[in-house]
Amino acid sequence: MDETRQVRTGPVPVVAGDYGGSGRDVLLLPGGGRTRRDWDTFAGLLHESGYRPVALDLRGHGESGAAPWSWPGALADVSAVVDELHLDRPVVIGHSLGGMVAALWATQHDDCPLAVNVDGHGNPTRADQFLGADGAAVARQSLITFLGNAVEELPDALAQLMSEVHALDLFAVYRAARCPLLVVSGVAEGSALFLPEHLQAAWEAYRVWVWRELDTVAREVPLVSVASLPTGHDVHREDPQGLLRLVVSHLPEGG
Repeated sequence: MDETRQVRTGPVPVVAGDYGGSGRDVLLLPGGGRTRRDWDTFAGLLHESGYRPVALDLRGHGESGAAPWSWPGALADVSAVVDELHLDRPVVIGHSLGGMVAALWATQHDDCPLAVNVDGHGNPTRADQFLGADGAAVARQSLITFLGNAVEELPDALAQLMSEVHALDLFAVYRAARCPLLVVSGVAEGSALFLPEHLQAAWEAYRVWVWRELDTVAREVPLVSVASLPTGHDVHREDPQGLLRLVVSHLPEGG
């Protein structure tokens, strides 16, 4: 079990769970609509492996305070937790939305031993973000429109969050990394089943485009590494052992 800690020194009250341990500090950031409990299994493995995991609820999620979403605000929340809990140059691992925050952390903290974005790729917003879907121009635009309409139907706070996600150029973020950054993708088939059938091929074409762009960045930016596991979006829940092996293998001196 973790010890619940309330951090009130930042712009928003943030609740974190400290799983204890005396090894290297690891900070875990959940995805959108998730809470720190999403990391329980993975945090347990980290603890068993000699690390000190801490997981937090992002602003507007779980037990943390409500506030408009912004990337600077989210990073300030993370910094407040790091300072209040005296985390020493923590490894920062995030899933989905939290993975994007982890990637941004890597652009500001050159002393971070490793930041990890776990399947935080966002949604397509442009017609050129697809690869391998021959003759599917209409389906591509239909997918972009479908996802855009879905955002408009969300409550205001979530719609505002998704607008921030869509505006973020992740590949520019990766190229600005100042510490080692690992981007992990879940590559199992069937990830598009949440969409209407006529849009699934376009979604798969978007995923192929993302993976190609990731490979390009990894070749061009020495600090960036990419990896994949045969899972869906919830890599940390579907294959926590596999994710742990990837993280440890990318840490300086193996951890």
